[in-house]
Amino acid sequence: MPNIKGGKKHKRNKKQNNFGEKTLRLKDEGQEYAQIKKCNGNCRFDVLCFDGKERKAIMCGKMRKKKFVHTNDIVLVSIREWQDSICDIIDNYDVNLARKLKDKGLIPKSINLDVDNQYSSDDDDNLGIVFSTNLPDSSDDEKLEKVDSDENSTDEDIDVSDI
Repeated sequence: MPNIKGGKKHKRNKKQNNFGEKTLRLKDEGQEYAQIKKCNGNCRFDVLCFDGKERKAIMCGKMRKKKFVHTNDIVLVSIREWQDSICDIIDNYDVNLARKLKDKGLIPKSINLDVDNQYSSDDDDNLGIVFSTNLPDSSDDEKLEKVDSDENSTDEDIDVSDI
C-alpha cells in the first residue's frame, strides 16, 4: 500500500504516550499482592506473596516488552487454581501507588520499599572525610607574612649586573 502522506514525517505522531497518573488497581478474588525477590530471566520471577507463601511467577504476555519490573517491586499476581506454587504477574505498581497501598493497609508494614531507604541511612557514609569549621588563628597569618618577607629579601640580594 503506497504512502499517501509522504516521507517519514507521517510517523512522528504515531506513538502517543499517556503520562497521566495510573489508576490504583485493587486485588480481586484469586489475586494477591507480592514483592519480587529474584529475577530468573525469560519473564520468570521468584516472588514473596503477602499471604506468606513464596511462589514462582510468570509475567503475562500482555506485559512482556511493554512494562518492566525489577527486584523489590510490588506486583499484583493471579494465583493459579490448579497450581498453588505458580502464579502470573498481571500488574505492577510504581513507587507512588505502592505507597498508597501501604497507607491503606493492603501491604504489610514490615515490607519496606527501596525509595524509603534511598536517601536516609543510619550508618555514616562520609567515606573518611572530616569537615571542620575551624578558621586559622591570627598567629598563622603572621607566620605566612614572615615567609613572604624571606622570599622578597632573596630577590633583592641578586643583582642583574652580576650575571
